[in-house]
Amino acid sequence: MHEQDYNEALKHTHSGGTLDLHALNVQIFIKMHRSDYAEKQLKIMQQIDEDHTLTQLANAWLGIAVGGSKIREAYLIFQDFAEKYPMTGMVLNGKAVCCMHMGSFEEAETLLLEALNKDAKDPETLANLIVCNLHLGKPSSRYLRWCDVLGVGGPQ
Repeated sequence: MHEQDYNEALKHTHSGGTLDLHALNVQIFIKMHRSDYAEKQLKIMQQIDEDHTLTQLANAWLGIAVGGSKIREAYLIFQDFAEKYPMTGMVLNGKAVCCMHMGSFEEAETLLLEALNKDAKDPETLANLIVCNLHLGKPSSRYLRWCDVLGVGGPQ
């Protein structure tokens, strides 16, 4: 999956059986822009255990990928995680991405700065801060410099 060879990745995960493999399939299908297949994997996960954290996380990923009214649902899932578990960079980034989709860039920036305080080198946080700051009309050069230092971003 990391090498973007999604068909090969599916050969190793498509047998499913566990929530972990189904969640990985959801990620792969989202990367392939096949939300229809990701939705099928999510439904299997929901049949296994609808309330499992991994099922809810996959639901949030799909909600962000599909957009529209599903963004609010994804936000609520991340909000639920924030109330149940210690706040992580992944949860903060998830909430922030949802906020950006809903046009709440100030709230997104607050969440992303909190994530940055947890891990100043997290490439997802840095990338999301760059996008957020561009929408807020704020300079992003500080975060772009960090990306250069870390060797993230740019042509792949």
